[in-house]
Amino acid sequence: MLFRLFLVLKIALLSLCILGLVAWAPAANAENPKILIVGDSLSAAYGIPQQQGWAALLQKKLQLKNYRYDVVNASMSGETTSGGASRINTALQKTKPTIVILELGANDGLRGLPINEMITNLSNIIRQSKQSGAKVLLIGMQIPPNYGPKYAEAFSQSYQRLSQEHKIPLVPFMLKNIAVQPDLIQQDGLHPNALAQPMILENIWPQLKLLLKRKNTGY
Repeated sequence: MLFRLFLVLKIALLSLCILGLVAWAPAANAENPKILIVGDSLSAAYGIPQQQGWAALLQKKLQLKNYRYDVVNASMSGETTSGGASRINTALQKTKPTIVILELGANDGLRGLPINEMITNLSNIIRQSKQSGAKVLLIGMQIPPNYGPKYAEAFSQSYQRLSQEHKIPLVPFMLKNIAVQPDLIQQDGLHPNALAQPMILENIWPQLKLLLKRKNTGY
């Protein structure tokens, strides 16, 4: 009986891993403000232990720097901006975040989806997040030029456009100084490995820090 129960639990856990779903927070203090990460596999620690991903490293950095936030990572491998837009309202209601880190678009670009649709979806996520009272940090991406220079340029510029239109801070490229380094990328040629995760966090931190408040300053 115990073996059968173990087998069922193992199969269930394997199913979650296959889906690539990440939704976690530390042992949270209900009074602590929340940082909600809405992203894809780049934020879901794809291919590496969760504790080595940049989202988990962010939680540790916040504690070290005396910021009283809890990180809730709602990133999913394979997620598109359309999927993110469809579930953002539920995530906002459940988490009630103070800050939303929005990292989506890479899968839209890799699939060659229309950029105008991506912009519309990201705008909807930004708008709903701001309406909920959260500040939004937009994380930009770039795609390889083999998708066509015109498409690649328009894709990259879309994040700048969203940042300006919605008056929100932007990290232009989360994989800056990473994407061109083979020793920082997994064998699939797409996903950053564990060595790259602290660098991703350092790319994001300067803009995120501007949205944070320390413990001893109050809220």
